Amino acid sequence: MTIAIIGAGIAGAACAHELVRLGKQVVVFDKGRAAGGRMSSKRTATGYLDLGAQYFTARSQVFNQQCQQWLADNVIARWHGETARYDQGRLIASPDNTVRYIGVPSMQAPVQRLLAGIELQSNCRIDSIRFDGVNWQLYSGDTQLGSFQQLILALPQQQAAQLLAPCSAQLSLLAALFSQPALLPCWAVDLELTQAAALAFSAIFVKDDPTLSWLARQSTKPGRAAGEHWLVHFNAAFSAQHLEAQPEQIAPLAAAELQRILGRAIAVKASVCHRWRYAQQAEDVAVTGFVYQPEAALGLCGDWLNGGRVENAFLSGRQLAAAVAV
Repeated sequence: MTIAIIGAGIAGAACAHELVRLGKQVVVFDKGRAAGGRMSSKRTATGYLDLGAQYFTARSQVFNQQCQQWLADNVIARWHGETARYDQGRLIASPDNTVRYIGVPSMQAPVQRLLAGIELQSNCRIDSIRFDGVNWQLYSGDTQLGSFQQLILALPQQQAAQLLAPCSAQLSLLAALFSQPALLPCWAVDLELTQAAALAFSAIFVKDDPTLSWLARQSTKPGRAAGEHWLVHFNAAFSAQHLEAQPEQIAPLAAAELQRILGRAIAVKASVCHRWRYAQQAEDVAVTGFVYQPEAALGLCGDWLNGGRVENAFLSGRQLAAAVAV
């Protein structure tokens, strides 16, 4: 049985890895140049910049065991950053005992390790899919990429809904999954400062703010770009309001907001902006873990089905693989 997986983020990679371990034949497709999805880092001349997922934690035994293996393989490292929170106009230390991990030298390193030895067709955008009642056909433009006995969509909710729209009559049970947005947008901006900020903190959780949700000092992460780099994540409300803005409009706003939170003047040397259309988990979204409809030879996995977070995306993919392999 040949299984097609569309999406090479952590959920798709975990699903593919587990299916291959269980003896299944898998082909993974992704529109990106490399595997990673929202766990991708941007390569620069002086190192990587994390614009998407900033770190991950391990709460479950299964994922903790996986993290220990990744540590042994040197594809992840612990991030020993000092944390703070910005709440009601005050920036205060907020130390905790949370063990935070990052991929090394980039966030996608553990994703790529999961996919080692598995067929991956990158730079491959799947424009349409068709189900003939037995097999799924995948198309990039007018080119058919193959016929598969099972299809797994490891994509953000809205992208999965778009691909499945022509099959809605055959898959009416999925309608409830797409009835409300599960993932909300996020503008991410890396700001390279001309000089180091005199601040002890590596990460700042911004609480109940009209604009921001997170700040991180990228240079405190192992393997990241040299220099004073601060990552600014705008919250979902701001990002939705400015969804179609241009980077040259967003970068100055990010600089002003960083200056506001740090409480001191800054000078920006360079900026990198990235718009994530589907990133932040919406509230009040039903958590099902994964979806599998054997009669349609179709499965869906991802963080949006399992409550957000890198770990939950991984577990979603693993759990779907176990259901498909039965």
